[in-house]
Amino acid sequence: MHCTKNCNTADCTKKYDLKQKTMNKKILRIGVLSLFMLLASNTVNAQSQQVEKIGTYITQEMSFLNMTPLQAEQIYQINLQAAAALENLDQKSFTQNSSQKENIESFAKILKERNVALQNILSPAQFQLFQENKIARAATFRTMVMARMLDLTNDQLTPVFNINQKVVENVRKDLDAYFSSENNKGKNNAQRKLHKALKKADKAFDQVLSSQQITTYHENADFLRSVLREEYGTKN
Repeated sequence: MHCTKNCNTADCTKKYDLKQKTMNKKILRIGVLSLFMLLASNTVNAQSQQVEKIGTYITQEMSFLNMTPLQAEQIYQINLQAAAALENLDQKSFTQNSSQKENIESFAKILKERNVALQNILSPAQFQLFQENKIARAATFRTMVMARMLDLTNDQLTPVFNINQKVVENVRKDLDAYFSSENNKGKNNAQRKLHKALKKADKAFDQVLSSQQITTYHENADFLRSVLREEYGTKN
């Protein structure tokens, strides 16, 4: 600790402690962000055009946060890492024949790591807006997963996002009922209603997906419904 000649020792100590706390917070924030950046390290050096396309599109859809140019670039990098992690998860699932439960758990980890990283870039007001905008948040991440799973074209991204947004709007009441249920009976009833509503909404994708994409979508419909539910309900 460096004090001036006329400095009061107690004052110097307080200033030093405050400086140390500030530095520790910065180090913690950098550490959390760095951890997420390493999440997809085995794919980041060979990013596909699909990963870059998804990262760019998802960042554009977050424009409602009014990010600074620096924030926008940092958020883009985070979305890029999330897309790369999803690509890695997709490849790992295929080679290891992972169960749907394992895939959902892995997805939830990617989702939470992304949200923690976003929190370390956004201001408190921006992150609160991000959390409150559940419809856009759930639609955005579900589109990200579908883009990777179905290999969506640039022309398909916006229609798929719009459908996802409409889907979340239509089932929001059921989603809120599911997450507000305080017992298993209420949660199970809400889950049945939610499943029925989401199954009905699946038909909208038939208008924008190819026949092969439709087949793949329906083969993974339960997982994609879980994706939407996980992001809508996450508090991290």
